[in-house]
Amino acid sequence: MKVSMSFGKDYESKYEWENCSCQGGSSGIVLPKNSFSKVFNGDPLKGLAEGMASEESYMTAFFEAFPTEPKCFIRGEGKNIKEAEEEAWNKYQKIITCEHEMERRTRTDGYGYCKHCSYSSMVFEPLTKCCKCKKPTAYTKDYKGKWYCKKHSYTMPKNPNPSRWEKMHNMDNKLPRKRKKLLKKCAKNRFEQNGIYGKIRFNYKVYMKFNCKGKEFHLLFKRQELELIKKFK
Repeated sequence: MKVSMSFGKDYESKYEWENCSCQGGSSGIVLPKNSFSKVFNGDPLKGLAEGMASEESYMTAFFEAFPTEPKCFIRGEGKNIKEAEEEAWNKYQKIITCEHEMERRTRTDGYGYCKHCSYSSMVFEPLTKCCKCKKPTAYTKDYKGKWYCKKHSYTMPKNPNPSRWEKMHNMDNKLPRKRKKLLKKCAKNRFEQNGIYGKIRFNYKVYMKFNCKGKEFHLLFKRQELELIKKFK
């Protein structure tokens, strides 16, 4: 199958990733975990510079898969895209044959991790509760730390001093209507080229996500957005 790359031509995968949407890149940088809080809540250029200078950061080719059954995220890394796909495929094979034994670890939102393989997903009931109806939820929380379910999220007070991260989560409302319509049209053409027909669901938070009949692909970089428009307009 053809896999969209973060830059350049599509990659012809070695394996048939049934019921999966996939994407990859021949080179990507992995930053230390503590870099992201600096990027989103502080000075982004300084945060990136410090992260890239860290001994924990590294460059790698990557292959990412988003299976629908079981629904999870798989990432493989390697010296090149073939090695990255191989690592991702081995993880996937272990996931689909494993008798999962899940644990929360430090999570309270219902997300769980298998003790025996790399599978992780939302499998538990959240430990946090809506401050309005007291039902278990991890839908969203306000700047004071109070949780709200989807039904009562409209009552959540706005943060008077939003962080950079919160501003990025409101990008969907700032995307021009014509641009959004064009991107959904291009996404529809891309899905149909792969034999997938149906309604396009679009979500834009930190990155753009397009979904059709359970299949997904993501746009993280501006160049990916431009390539989608150029190829499928």
